Amino acid sequence: KGAARAHIISSTEDGTLLKELYTRDGSGTMIHSDSYEMIRPAQLQDVPGILNLIGPLERKGILVKRSRELLENEITYFTVLEKDNLIIGCAALYPMQDAAAGELACVAVMKEYQKGGRARNLLLRVEEQAQQLRLEEMYVLTTRTAHWVIEQGFVEASVDALPASRKALYNYQRNSKVLVKKLRP
Repeated sequence: KGAARAHIISSTEDGTLLKELYTRDGSGTMIHSDSYEMIRPAQLQDVPGILNLIGPLERKGILVKRSRELLENEITYFTVLEKDNLIIGCAALYPMQDAAAGELACVAVMKEYQKGGRARNLLLRVEEQAQQLRLEEMYVLTTRTAHWVIEQGFVEASVDALPASRKALYNYQRNSKVLVKKLRP
């Protein structure tokens, strides 16, 4: 009768109503008609959420630091994973000007939501975008997550394999591994 969501909670466990009311994930089962968790292109109003998500990873040196201004200028390259109006994941695809290739960058998922294949779903969406742009390859430069990237079908390559525009920007101090994936036509 017009209710957007209904929550089913247990009466046998103490505190379930409070968990359901005051935590994002609750403790029961939610039936909903709206988009509770979705992947979509990022918008300018997502910048604070993306900064909150990637900030801790930047401070640890896992991700390259991005200023608010840079992120605002590059927002069209980003895809976000949103859960109940909270940005819980992001990824970026930077097309390269001198090759039919793009760089997958800034892949991050909130620690509480890292199970369930969310990063893989973000990657699949970015791959779809790359194919729409008629890119033939996708590169990743990483210092920490090479194992996960390889599991997603990427293979190790040398810095010399990068297109000239990206190779010129390679930061030898970070010593990132270069991985590449051929995209299906």
